[in-house]
Amino acid sequence: PFPPTTDPPRPVVSAMSANAFAAPEAVNLTKDQTKEALTETIALLKLPENEDKMHMAKAQMAAQPDNIMLLMMLVLPVATEVCTPVLTKFGFAADQGGLMEYMKAVMKHKDDEEISALGKQMRDTFVPEALSEVVNKMLSM
Repeated sequence: PFPPTTDPPRPVVSAMSANAFAAPEAVNLTKDQTKEALTETIALLKLPENEDKMHMAKAQMAAQPDNIMLLMMLVLPVATEVCTPVLTKFGFAADQGGLMEYMKAVMKHKDDEEISALGKQMRDTFVPEALSEVVNKMLSM
């Protein structure tokens, strides 16, 4: 009844296949991994070419330093680009979602004084003071 086809057979997709829309599994970092990741991130952010990129991105939102949407549109893409080597090394996606997950993973160890100080130092490089409290609350959820 059906004409023969020369197309290769299609793979069978079952209900158990991975859902492309499912959130990736959260990455959990140990305290030592968190310290290592933060130290590497801060070193990347301190490179002159990256400091220049971050300064230019933050300068674009200077007129509205408390505008979270500008932070997300102008600064976070640059921060993500700069942090990509660390994100991928520790299993996070190389996108803004991965950066936010990384920051959340760091916040899980906020009771550790060294991690807290390193985390604040990292966030201060790309989160304007006017938004730091809002971002910290978002990451604590």
